[in-house]
Amino acid sequence: MSAPPQAPPRKRQRGFETIRDMVLSMSVVGAVVVGVFWTVAWQRPEVQGPVRPMVDVEQVFTDVRLGDTFPVLEPVDLPESWTATSAWFDTAEVSGAIGGGVLHVGYLTPGGSYAEVRQTDGDAEAAIDEWVDGGVSVQEVAIADVVWRVVESAETGKQGLVLSDRGVTIVVTGKAEMDELALLAGSLR
Repeated sequence: MSAPPQAPPRKRQRGFETIRDMVLSMSVVGAVVVGVFWTVAWQRPEVQGPVRPMVDVEQVFTDVRLGDTFPVLEPVDLPESWTATSAWFDTAEVSGAIGGGVLHVGYLTPGGSYAEVRQTDGDAEAAIDEWVDGGVSVQEVAIADVVWRVVESAETGKQGLVLSDRGVTIVVTGKAEMDELALLAGSLR
């Protein structure tokens, strides 16, 4: 007896080996990515709380004073619980409608709110309009023997303290409560 005839080898359908090969390749790549991720994550130090950038407020004030742009008031003896979050100076050429130099310093308050001091030798009304959302004077308060105007925006409720001194307009504003804004204003020398 002779051996039964053998069927010719089945041809693989075209495309199936490609999918199989792709799945195997992606599995290898995925394993490498997971390994690298865990290696990096394992060696990363734990961070407690949000990371805040270091802001050199004193350097910005020094630069403005050296440039003899306009006389500025700087926060003095502000509690360490206040964290500087931003500080910059724009020249009159880039300050827009205000038309003067603008010094800005922003803080995270101990209560977790934001407060800022902005100073300009430009148009006071344009500065108040921009920085306190069109705020108007509602009263005056004495803070550290200095009389400040309290301004408030009827539209947004934003508040601020305004002082005009030696041709410079100083505005203390932000989302902080008025007592925190008053503390910041009282620290300006």
